[in-house]
Amino acid sequence: MQTLKKIRGTPMVRLSKLTDYASVILAQMAKQPDMLWSAGQLSGESSVPKPTCIKLLKLLVKGDVLKSTQGARGGYSLAKAPSQIPVKTIIEAIEGPLAITECGTDEALCRLTDHCSVMSRWRELGDQVNYILTKTTLEDLISPHTLYARSDRRIETLEVN
Repeated sequence: MQTLKKIRGTPMVRLSKLTDYASVILAQMAKQPDMLWSAGQLSGESSVPKPTCIKLLKLLVKGDVLKSTQGARGGYSLAKAPSQIPVKTIIEAIEGPLAITECGTDEALCRLTDHCSVMSRWRELGDQVNYILTKTTLEDLISPHTLYARSDRRIETLEVN
């Protein structure tokens, strides 16, 4: 994830453009989950430039989101059904490990760890984000109405006293 950015005066955490492109490619594949796709087909259908598409496909294969079949009849396919691919897995395939703050991945990265009074709250918030991204699937991205259809996918707010 990129660090804090300001958009129209409001700070927010943003995912990279590559993750956005990957979600567009995967959404296209999820509409026909049994199809074997070439990089050229995916680039054409998604409008993601072919070199970028190829780079993303390699990262998604490495992240176990996609399978790659070699040969003349080869191509790319989803590693699992769209309902079984968490958004968190997609993001981490492109961005690496997810955390709201640096200390969420490694306390040694912060020189304030011994004196920090907010680290535990950031971790609690990070846990909430991880929960949501784990429960939300590729199927939810292509069918947004499913996001709140099941009670186990509803967002529970974190109460901070």
